[in-house]
Formats: sequence, C-alpha cells, structure tokens
Amino acid sequence: DHVVDTNVLLVASAAHPFSPFDDSHVPIEEQRTVFEWLAAFRMDASRQIVIDDLLRIYDEYRNKLTDQDYGLQGVKDKMTTLRSVDVRWDGDGAAVVPAAFAAFDPSDRKFLAAALADPSTISIANATDSDWLGIEAELAAAGVQIIHVIEAWLRASHAARP
Repeated sequence: DHVVDTNVLLVASAAHPFSPFDDSHVPIEEQRTVFEWLAAFRMDASRQIVIDDLLRIYDEYRNKLTDQDYGLQGVKDKMTTLRSVDVRWDGDGAAVVPAAFAAFDPSDRKFLAAALADPSTISIANATDSDWLGIEAELAAAGVQIIHVIEAWLRASHAARP
C-alpha cells in the first residue's frame, strides 16, 4: 500500500499526452516513468492508496489537480478501496510526527504520518521532492520505506544544486 506524494500525481499528469501541465524541470523520459508507475499502481487491485482519516491528503490532491488530470483520475479509481489511517494534527494543521522528524516540511508531514500508521505495510511514493532524501536515515530508523520513482534523476538533480 502506498501514500502517494502529490508530486507523483503532478508529474504523471504532465506526462499524459493531453495534459495542460508543462512540468519542464522533469525530462520527458522521467515523466513517462512516473506515468507508467502510476498507471501500474492504478490498475493493480492488490495495491491500495493510503489517505488520512480526515482526507487532508486528498484535499491537497484536489487543490493541485483537476478532474481532467490523469493523476487525480488515478486517485479516484483507487478511492473505492482506499486504506484510511488515523493521523493526529497539531494546532497549525500539520500532522503530528515523532520528534526525529520535527524539522521536516510541515506540508509533507501528513504523508509521513500516514506511512507511520503501519510502516511495515505502507510505503511512500515520491518522484521529485528532494526533502525525502534529507531524512532517509530517520525514515529507515522508523521502518518507513520510500519509493523514489525516478531515483537516479532525483539524486542527480539534488546533487547538482548549489
């Protein structure tokens, strides 16, 4: 089962032939790889999408994508068998995560908190967010697996930054 970072949906949508997105920072070949990953996930009935019980992850998807976008269509297909997990929220609306992740981007904590609900069966899918690279040791210590769909590109892109 997977918590899918919104960037996966955005990049997959950009790769769709009729997409209005022009996600120019990700090369087309990598966009296609992300599209193919999402298409395979979408079609595999044995793999569920994981979303928090208050649907704040889904709200983010809806805020960034439209009904015509491939990424959101894939999510909607998976919603019929979604896996809902309990997530606690702080007063600022960010998901509560262990202290080891206190410096992690508050807007991404909801994905992490959802995976932490059952790290032995829930992984995080990521395409372009290099913030996940910065907490790899902490993720491993917590037993959270992250799938970097375009890992070679992500690491090279991150390493090339000043």
